[in-house]
Amino acid sequence: MQKRGIAYKLFLIHILLFTSIFIIQIVFQSIYFEPYYIHKKKQNMEDFAHAIESKIKNNESTDTINQYISEMSESNNAIISVIDDQLQHHYGSSLNNNYTQFVVRTKDNKEYKIVDDFFSIDYKEINKENSISIEGLLLDDKESLVLPKKIKMGTRVLEPTEISTIFFEGFTNDNDMMNQQPKPIAIEGKVISKPTESKSFTAQKNVLIQEMFVMMNRKEEQTFNNQIYTVRDTQTDINNLVLTKNVEGTDLVIFAVTSLQSVDEVIGNLNQYYIILFVFTMIIVILIAIIFSKTLSKPLVKMSTIANQIANQNFSEKYIVKSKDELGQMGEALNKISTNLEQKITELVHANEKLAQDYELQLKLKEKEKEFVANVSHELKTPLTVINGYIKGIKNGVYEQNDLKYCEVILDEVDRMTEMVQEMLDISRLESPIYQLTESTFDLWHTFLKVYDKFKAMADEKGLQVLFEIDEEAYVNGDIKRIEQVITNLFVNAVKYTPKHNRINIKIVYLKDFNKYKFKIENENIIIPYDEIEQIWDPFYRLEKSRSKEFGGSGLGLAIVKQILERHHSDFGVYNTENGVEFYFDLRAVSTEYLDY
Repeated sequence: MQKRGIAYKLFLIHILLFTSIFIIQIVFQSIYFEPYYIHKKKQNMEDFAHAIESKIKNNESTDTINQYISEMSESNNAIISVIDDQLQHHYGSSLNNNYTQFVVRTKDNKEYKIVDDFFSIDYKEINKENSISIEGLLLDDKESLVLPKKIKMGTRVLEPTEISTIFFEGFTNDNDMMNQQPKPIAIEGKVISKPTESKSFTAQKNVLIQEMFVMMNRKEEQTFNNQIYTVRDTQTDINNLVLTKNVEGTDLVIFAVTSLQSVDEVIGNLNQYYIILFVFTMIIVILIAIIFSKTLSKPLVKMSTIANQIANQNFSEKYIVKSKDELGQMGEALNKISTNLEQKITELVHANEKLAQDYELQLKLKEKEKEFVANVSHELKTPLTVINGYIKGIKNGVYEQNDLKYCEVILDEVDRMTEMVQEMLDISRLESPIYQLTESTFDLWHTFLKVYDKFKAMADEKGLQVLFEIDEEAYVNGDIKRIEQVITNLFVNAVKYTPKHNRINIKIVYLKDFNKYKFKIENENIIIPYDEIEQIWDPFYRLEKSRSKEFGGSGLGLAIVKQILERHHSDFGVYNTENGVEFYFDLRAVSTEYLDY
């Protein structure tokens, strides 16, 4: 039932979609095509009329103007003529000698040009070498132009519906025309040239001549109106667009006529064609829609069945992908859903097992936290015990109250606790996600020298030789206060753990490939056991397990170094060298070109 429903809906959608598109196309064509076509015709006529006017005003040669008019006439199926206000021809189509339809040669070798202004006679059957007899009017003083009234070819007789009067209006001053009424003539002979002009072409020319006379008769001012209007030719029953445009600054007028016969024929033929096309295409569309809807619905039904099985946690059946289109992709997606869902359920089982392991890990972390608290307690207990003992001793009279050395011991222990609390606060701040470094540009060598000057006396007490050689300035970017703390902790560690009368080597090198400066500090004649080298960064971890005051410290110094350098995204570490132990870290180098001195 579901399959039939899908197939029916797809079939109906295809039919409605095709019918809608077809109807929209026909309606759009019926309403908008003809106005659009006429608008484009008018626009083209205005464009070439403006171009002709520009060429005339620029005094271009007659040949250039006539060549342009010829090209425009051919490309736009138009008759274009430029005349003055006395109907004298200047450019474009000549209006008096282009009516010749064919030429007849009589037995005495005299040639007559047969003319017809309105194509009132159908010349389709007249061919070259036809024998013909004509009765008509002789139009010129050279006795060569004949306007036919009756044409005989064997038993075939052709007669015009009427005789035009255009030749007898307005052309009486033309050199090719008579200054008197035409006289009757009858000729017999053979056709020596086939008619060449089309009915549409001559009809356009006749409309052009007619409109010239009408406008000249109606003209009251010295200029014509610039306009485009439609004229229907009564002889051919064809609409034509007529343009009149005055050439500014002259007495010339541009006349142009173009036929609208083509759009009428095209629209008429298209309407008949679309009826046939609609019936034929509808049959094809129905067949295709039936096949397509069934083909499309079949995999959808199959996928629906598999989806129901997945809902019931049955992942055994998979969709067989037979195509790479959207249906094939949907089938692959369904298979992935089935596989992933089965995998996720399996992972959930394993996740439950891992939860138990994580619980054990949490217990270990709690144990570590307890150890941390125990270390803090132990570190604080020692100075508190010392302070408590000395104060009780002074109170009970064991120690003399005025002996300053006992006060100094108490103050040393207080300082030790204060330092430890400060270090723990530093670690807490550095581990906070909201803590922000105060970055600036500074010289790493200058920072080291500042630390060295502060703790040089400590190194001298142990007879240590601190070796360093400053080659150049080493400008880096970072939090100068925190980097100074890093160098202080590393240098103090080196002084504390380096045996007496040995050396501490300080180097700052530029890593060109990484654009970084690397700070290195090496203390000689001491090594870190390899199994402990990674643990020295842990809080309260000390290589010297007895926590003797000789080495001092709480084991938090390197933990603070680690937090600061991680905040700077620095590459840092420690390793055993041939001579001892070397700590290192790097910072991003900064060009000195933009620094203000």
